[in-house]
Amino acid sequence: MTTALRTRPEDVAFHRTRRMFCLKDGDVKLAPEGTAMSHLEWFEAEGWIGENAEPFMATTIRGAYVPARRALFLYRGLGFFYDDELIDEVRRRAGALMAALGLQPDVDVHVGPVDAVVRGVRYAQRRVGTLGSLTANS
Repeated sequence: MTTALRTRPEDVAFHRTRRMFCLKDGDVKLAPEGTAMSHLEWFEAEGWIGENAEPFMATTIRGAYVPARRALFLYRGLGFFYDDELIDEVRRRAGALMAALGLQPDVDVHVGPVDAVVRGVRYAQRRVGTLGSLTANS
């Protein structure tokens, strides 16, 4: 399954336009700007995961800021999943995400992947508000 999370040639242009991040050890960790890596590849490069990526991927909230959409997308797992616990954590961490990424309060926040269908699999998506609305309600 982790093979599906590796960068393919058709992913490179999109990957370079988005800003990848994750929530790890109580902090927002930012990937290098302009990287073509996937989250999995970034986590490997950082030494955060080894051969068995599943436990880290299942528990670590990750995502990307997509400037062309002025939106954040957050998810976890070997796919692009979310649940109520993830949404609650995103609400709690909205201010930290806004500060770390240097974003404005009007940036939209979504859970689930950027595209509803990723490599033939349809994932749930949901808009949960803006960074400002989530910060005001935390």
